[in-house]
This record gives sequence, C-alpha cells and structure tokens, in this order.
Amino acid sequence: MATPNTPALRMDRWLTLSIVAPLSGVLPSSRGMAAGMSIPILMYHSIADDVDDTVHPYFRTVTTPASFARQIEFLREQGYEAVTLSEATRMLHDPVYPAAGHAKRVVLTFDDGFRDFYTTACPILERAGFSATVFLASAYIDKPFLTGRDCLRASEVRELCDKGIEFGSHSASHRRLVELSRDELVEEVVASKEAIQGITGKEVTLFSYPYRFPEENLAFTRSLGELLAKSGYRAGVTTSIGRPRPVDDWRFLPRLPINDCDDARLLRAKLEGHYDWLRAGQLMRKRSRALLRRWMPS
Repeated sequence: MATPNTPALRMDRWLTLSIVAPLSGVLPSSRGMAAGMSIPILMYHSIADDVDDTVHPYFRTVTTPASFARQIEFLREQGYEAVTLSEATRMLHDPVYPAAGHAKRVVLTFDDGFRDFYTTACPILERAGFSATVFLASAYIDKPFLTGRDCLRASEVRELCDKGIEFGSHSASHRRLVELSRDELVEEVVASKEAIQGITGKEVTLFSYPYRFPEENLAFTRSLGELLAKSGYRAGVTTSIGRPRPVDDWRFLPRLPINDCDDARLLRAKLEGHYDWLRAGQLMRKRSRALLRRWMPS
C-alpha cells in the first residue's frame, strides 16, 4: 500500500515533480497563477482504512484517516484556509480578489456522501478549523452506496449542515448522465436537488458530475449546462484536472484528485498548479476515444 512516506512510482508524479515543478519558476503564466488567480479544489471520496490499492494510484478514491490527517495538517501548516465551494466561486468572480492581499485558500470536496465523512473526516476537519463541501447521491442517503459502502444518514446530514458543512448534489442515483434520456437526466438533476433541500432546509446550488466528465461531447455539456442553470444551480465541479480560474465555466469547474498516495511533495505540487499540465493530455484522450467510437462500426 502506498502511503505519504512511500509514494507510489508513477509517470504523472515523476513528470510533475521532476520536470514541471522545477520549470514553473521561469514561466510567467505559472507565476501569475501562484500569485492568487485560482483557488484549488481538492476532490476526495472516502476516508477509510480499507484502501483500494488494487487499482492504479491515480484512480484510487480512498484515503486512510492517518493520511488524511497528515494532508489536513500540511494544509494548515502551509497557511491554507479551507472555504466552501460557494465561497470560493464568489471570490473567483470578485474583480478585487486576485490583487487583494489574502490568505491562501483551498476547497475540500467529498463525492458520494459516504458515512465515513461524518465518523472520520469531519472530526479531523473540525480540529483544524476547516470547512468542506459534500456532494450527495440523494437516492443513497440512509442506504449503502453502489459499492456497498455506507452513506450518510439524513439525521447526520442535518447535523453536519448545522455545523457549517455545505451540501450539493451528486445526482440522484449516480448514473452515467451522458447515457440518459432527457427525462432521465432532468430527474437526476432536479430530484436530487429537491431531496437534499428537504433534508437540510437550505437551497442546493452546487452540482458534482458523477464519473468521468465528457467534456469532449459539446452537445451534451451544452444541454446539461443549460439544465443546471435552469434548475437553480450556481456552480458545479467535475473530474477534469486542474485549478479553476475566473474564466472557467462555473458549471463545470476542474478539480485536483487526492487520495492515499498524495504525500507532501505531490500535494504541494498540485496546490501550486504543477499538476495542471495533465488536463491537456486528459482532454486529448477523451477526444481521441470519441473519434474512435465515431469511426468504428457498431
């Protein structure tokens, strides 16, 4: 098992730490981003001891409590302030924010709504004085998730909400939205929003896209973006890699995947923008696969 003390050997890590990070100091664009033009959004899923170490380090979604505590302590020691996604999007669209003196800020997001956020992650965050944004697949509240992992109970969602944790929608049943009919897509987007609002008593304005984000499918993303806006969502996040900028589409903001393999060096590199280079390769792969599907006979 990879831990922060024994980082996994992988190409994305080597290129980031050995080439991109050392060169960043001489690139004007990287200096501008480091100066405060972006707020990193970290993407977590489960905080538990049963790590998914049978898959490639990049695709793991479980972080052990010990690793998570070290990562949060690292953020605190480096002077980061954790804000909610709503706060971050307001800051990014504030014309004064990039030039104003301010603390370093980061957003901590948790997809799927696992119960270990309540039992394990939240106490660690509270000790650091950090907030977070949790995205719920509403059909699994009070039930096990698709993987069998326990999800948050409605009473726990209300308790966390009272503590200042922000909640958004991760769709209703965590289906592959790009494969759905229009009516099914509306149900996933609207029903989840209504269900979570019924539990928290607060308006739900944030959405997290489940699974790989099909940004290469312009017709679908345009349609989904219009639906999100019409349904009252004011910000959204995806699995696309990178740190959000003020010019990015507010409905489909990129994030930085974090798991048990992120030691201090890699975490620092991601926060400072040295991992953003993967976005170009990620998008190229998506477009290449889309072209292959179009050309290959069914």
